[in-house]
Amino acid sequence: MAADGPGPIRRALDKTFASARSTRRALARFAPRPSAFSAAPDAEAAAVRAVRNLRTFRFHYAVIQWVLLLASLAPRHRASVLFLMAASKGLLLYGGLLKAFPNSALLRRLLDRRLVGALFVALVLADLVAAGAVDKLLFALAAGVPVVLLHAAFRVRDDLEPAFDGGDEEKEKEDGVVVEKKEDGDVETGPMRRSMATATTKS
Repeated sequence: MAADGPGPIRRALDKTFASARSTRRALARFAPRPSAFSAAPDAEAAAVRAVRNLRTFRFHYAVIQWVLLLASLAPRHRASVLFLMAASKGLLLYGGLLKAFPNSALLRRLLDRRLVGALFVALVLADLVAAGAVDKLLFALAAGVPVVLLHAAFRVRDDLEPAFDGGDEEKEKEDGVVVEKKEDGDVETGPMRRSMATATTKS
Protein backbone atom coordinates (compact mmCIF):
# COMPACT_ATOMS: atom_id res chain seq x y z
CA MET A 1 0.00 0.00 0.00
CA ALA A 2 1.50 3.32 -1.03
CA ALA A 3 2.02 5.96 1.60
CA ASP A 4 -0.16 9.06 1.38
CA GLY A 5 2.34 11.90 1.04
CA PRO A 6 5.71 12.28 2.72
CA GLY A 7 6.32 10.74 6.12
CA PRO A 8 6.68 12.67 9.38
CA ILE A 9 10.49 12.56 9.23
CA ARG A 10 10.49 14.03 5.73
CA ARG A 11 8.07 16.76 6.77
CA ALA A 12 10.19 17.61 9.79
CA LEU A 13 13.32 17.80 7.63
CA ASP A 14 11.58 19.99 5.06
CA LYS A 15 10.37 22.30 7.82
CA THR A 16 13.88 22.49 9.29
CA PHE A 17 15.45 23.26 5.92
CA ALA A 18 12.81 25.90 5.17
CA SER A 19 13.44 27.54 8.53
CA ALA A 20 17.20 27.50 7.90
CA ARG A 21 16.75 29.09 4.48
CA SER A 22 14.48 31.75 5.92
CA THR A 23 17.00 32.54 8.66
CA ARG A 24 19.82 32.73 6.14
CA ARG A 25 17.84 35.13 3.93
CA ALA A 26 17.01 37.30 6.95
CA LEU A 27 20.67 37.49 7.96
CA ALA A 28 21.76 38.19 4.40
CA ARG A 29 19.23 41.01 4.19
CA PHE A 30 20.33 42.43 7.52
CA ALA A 31 24.07 42.49 6.72
CA PRO A 32 24.62 41.29 3.13
CA ARG A 33 28.16 42.58 2.43
CA PRO A 34 30.57 45.30 3.57
CA SER A 35 29.67 47.49 0.59
CA ALA A 36 26.10 47.71 1.92
CA PHE A 37 27.30 50.08 4.64
CA SER A 38 28.41 53.63 4.02
CA ALA A 39 28.15 57.03 5.64
CA ALA A 40 25.33 59.35 4.62
CA PRO A 41 26.32 62.58 2.85
CA ASP A 42 24.88 64.77 5.61
CA ALA A 43 23.10 64.60 8.95
CA GLU A 44 19.63 64.97 7.45
CA ALA A 45 20.18 62.07 5.05
CA ALA A 46 21.52 59.97 7.92
CA ALA A 47 18.42 60.70 10.00
CA VAL A 48 16.07 59.80 7.15
CA ARG A 49 17.98 56.59 6.46
CA ALA A 50 17.98 55.66 10.16
CA VAL A 51 14.20 56.14 10.47
CA ARG A 52 13.52 54.01 7.41
CA ASN A 53 15.91 51.29 8.54
CA LEU A 54 14.32 51.24 11.98
CA ARG A 55 11.00 50.49 10.30
CA THR A 56 12.45 47.92 7.92
CA PHE A 57 14.62 46.04 10.41
CA ARG A 58 12.55 46.48 13.55
CA PHE A 59 12.23 42.72 13.96
CA HIS A 60 16.00 42.24 13.63
CA TYR A 61 16.70 44.97 16.16
CA ALA A 62 14.18 43.49 18.59
CA VAL A 63 15.87 40.09 18.27
CA ILE A 64 19.26 41.64 19.03
CA GLN A 65 17.95 43.32 22.17
CA TRP A 66 16.10 40.18 23.23
CA VAL A 67 19.19 37.98 22.85
CA LEU A 68 21.31 40.45 24.82
CA LEU A 69 18.70 40.58 27.59
CA LEU A 70 18.48 36.79 27.84
CA ALA A 71 22.27 36.49 27.80
CA SER A 72 22.59 39.00 30.64
CA LEU A 73 19.95 37.15 32.69
CA ALA A 74 21.24 33.63 32.06
CA PRO A 75 23.96 33.37 34.75
CA ARG A 76 21.87 34.29 37.83
CA HIS A 77 18.24 34.60 36.79
CA ARG A 78 17.39 31.34 35.08
CA ALA A 79 13.76 31.47 36.19
CA SER A 80 13.36 34.84 34.48
CA VAL A 81 15.00 33.43 31.34
CA LEU A 82 12.48 30.59 31.24
CA PHE A 83 9.57 32.95 31.83
CA LEU A 84 10.70 35.37 29.12
CA MET A 85 11.25 32.54 26.66
CA ALA A 86 7.72 31.29 27.35
CA ALA A 87 6.37 34.82 26.86
CA SER A 88 8.24 35.14 23.57
CA LYS A 89 6.77 31.82 22.44
CA GLY A 90 3.31 33.21 23.09
CA LEU A 91 4.14 36.35 21.12
CA LEU A 92 5.44 34.29 18.20
CA LEU A 93 2.27 32.19 18.33
CA TYR A 94 0.18 35.34 18.09
CA GLY A 95 2.26 36.49 15.10
CA GLY A 96 1.77 33.10 13.45
CA LEU A 97 -1.99 33.35 13.96
CA LEU A 98 -2.02 36.81 12.39
CA LYS A 99 -0.10 35.48 9.41
CA ALA A 100 -2.32 32.42 9.06
CA PHE A 101 -5.59 34.36 9.49
CA PRO A 102 -4.90 37.91 8.25
CA ASN A 103 -8.61 38.73 7.88
CA SER A 104 -9.75 37.42 11.25
CA ALA A 105 -12.00 39.95 12.97
CA LEU A 106 -11.43 38.26 16.34
CA LEU A 107 -7.67 38.75 16.18
CA ARG A 108 -7.95 42.28 14.85
CA ARG A 109 -10.49 43.58 17.36
CA LEU A 110 -10.13 41.58 20.58
CA LEU A 111 -6.38 40.95 20.28
CA ASP A 112 -5.07 44.14 18.76
CA ARG A 113 -1.34 44.27 17.99
CA ARG A 114 -0.77 47.29 20.20
CA LEU A 115 -2.61 45.66 23.08
CA VAL A 116 -0.63 42.44 22.75
CA GLY A 117 2.64 44.34 22.47
CA ALA A 118 1.87 46.48 25.52
CA LEU A 119 0.89 43.38 27.51
CA PHE A 120 4.13 41.64 26.52
CA VAL A 121 6.26 44.62 27.56
CA ALA A 122 4.36 44.90 30.85
CA LEU A 123 4.97 41.21 31.61
CA VAL A 124 8.68 41.55 30.84
CA LEU A 125 9.08 44.63 33.02
CA ALA A 126 7.09 43.09 35.86
CA ASP A 127 9.24 39.96 35.81
CA LEU A 128 12.47 41.96 35.75
CA VAL A 129 11.33 44.14 38.65
CA ALA A 130 10.22 41.11 40.67
CA ALA A 131 13.56 39.38 40.02
CA GLY A 132 15.57 42.51 40.79
CA ALA A 133 17.14 42.41 37.35
CA VAL A 134 16.39 45.89 36.07
CA ASP A 135 20.12 46.53 35.88
CA LYS A 136 20.39 43.65 33.41
CA LEU A 137 17.83 45.36 31.18
CA LEU A 138 19.79 48.61 31.34
CA PHE A 139 22.98 46.71 30.47
CA ALA A 140 21.30 45.05 27.48
CA LEU A 141 20.02 48.42 26.26
CA ALA A 142 23.42 50.05 26.73
CA ALA A 143 25.03 47.29 24.67
CA GLY A 144 22.37 46.94 21.98
CA VAL A 145 21.16 50.48 21.29
CA PRO A 146 24.52 51.74 19.89
CA VAL A 147 24.69 48.71 17.57
CA VAL A 148 21.14 49.34 16.38
CA LEU A 149 21.76 53.04 15.78
CA LEU A 150 25.01 52.41 13.90
CA HIS A 151 23.38 49.80 11.69
CA ALA A 152 20.36 52.03 11.04
CA ALA A 153 22.55 55.02 10.16
CA PHE A 154 25.05 53.23 7.91
CA ARG A 155 22.96 50.51 6.23
CA VAL A 156 22.50 51.55 2.61
CA ARG A 157 19.00 50.96 1.25
CA ASP A 158 19.83 50.54 -2.45
CA ASP A 159 19.18 46.78 -2.38
CA LEU A 160 16.02 47.19 -0.27
CA GLU A 161 14.12 49.57 -2.53
CA PRO A 162 13.59 48.88 -6.22
CA ALA A 163 15.57 51.40 -8.16
CA PHE A 164 13.65 53.35 -10.78
CA ASP A 165 15.75 54.23 -13.77
CA GLY A 166 13.95 56.70 -15.91
CA GLY A 167 16.82 57.04 -18.38
CA ASP A 168 15.85 54.03 -20.43
CA GLU A 169 12.22 55.07 -20.56
CA GLU A 170 13.12 58.60 -21.65
CA LYS A 171 15.50 57.21 -24.23
CA GLU A 172 12.77 54.99 -25.56
CA LYS A 173 10.45 57.97 -25.75
CA GLU A 174 13.05 60.01 -27.62
CA ASP A 175 14.28 57.26 -29.93
CA GLY A 176 11.01 55.39 -30.10
CA VAL A 177 9.31 55.06 -33.38
CA VAL A 178 5.58 55.30 -33.80
CA VAL A 179 4.48 52.62 -36.20
CA GLU A 180 1.57 53.58 -38.35
CA LYS A 181 -0.32 51.44 -40.78
CA LYS A 182 -1.47 52.77 -44.08
CA GLU A 183 -4.58 51.77 -45.90
CA ASP A 184 -2.68 49.66 -48.42
CA GLY A 185 -1.10 47.57 -45.65
CA ASP A 186 2.42 49.06 -45.79
CA VAL A 187 4.03 49.87 -42.48
CA GLU A 188 5.73 53.21 -42.15
CA THR A 189 7.41 54.87 -39.21
CA GLY A 190 6.38 58.19 -37.79
CA PRO A 191 9.71 60.05 -38.23
CA MET A 192 10.08 58.76 -41.81
CA ARG A 193 6.56 59.87 -42.63
CA ARG A 194 7.21 63.34 -41.26
CA SER A 195 10.45 63.63 -43.23
CA MET A 196 8.70 62.52 -46.41
CA ALA A 197 5.93 65.05 -45.82
CA THR A 198 8.51 67.80 -45.36
CA ALA A 199 10.29 66.83 -48.57
CA THR A 200 7.01 66.85 -50.48
CA THR A 201 6.17 70.32 -49.18
CA LYS A 202 9.57 71.70 -50.18
CA SER A 203 9.27 70.26 -53.66
